[in-house]
Amino acid sequence: SGLLAHELLCPQGGPSCEYYLVLAQTHLLKKDFPKAEEYLQLAAQMDYLNPDVWGVKGHLYFLSGNHAEAKACYERTVSFVVDACEMHFIFLRLGHIYLEEKELEELTEAEDALSEANALNNYNAEVWAYLALVSLKAGRQLEAEQAYKYTTKLKLKDKTLLAEIHMVQETVGFGNPSF
Repeated sequence: SGLLAHELLCPQGGPSCEYYLVLAQTHLLKKDFPKAEEYLQLAAQMDYLNPDVWGVKGHLYFLSGNHAEAKACYERTVSFVVDACEMHFIFLRLGHIYLEEKELEELTEAEDALSEANALNNYNAEVWAYLALVSLKAGRQLEAEQAYKYTTKLKLKDKTLLAEIHMVQETVGFGNPSF
């Protein structure tokens, strides 16, 4: 089956950009960042303007903890006219990074990114959680409460994120209708 996969992914004339991207993503899942980076370099050499190359590159940086680089890659991905495959994740992580930077002018950016993620998949508790945080920090009570409602309804698994939301809710004094 390895040979078949190779045949499928390598059209005549050698490995394609997609082929290297699949390899890069496989190594990302295994948390083998150096190998993933190696395949990404190869993918980028094949097709520098492929939004997926930049998206996966962003994931690589994000997962290895380099959020500044991740942000640059994600912003670049988002600037392409053609959408990358994982736009939902890209917007979600971009929103996450903007929130981390805690600059108020980044809040609108975060919100745009998260709204995009939400439009692509509005059953994701994480997106609602980040939207709740953005609304809390922007002082928008109604939206904060609504986003929080969806966060709990969709059973957010991320305990630290939930704790952060509760902390901000207590600080601002709103956002949790059950108080």
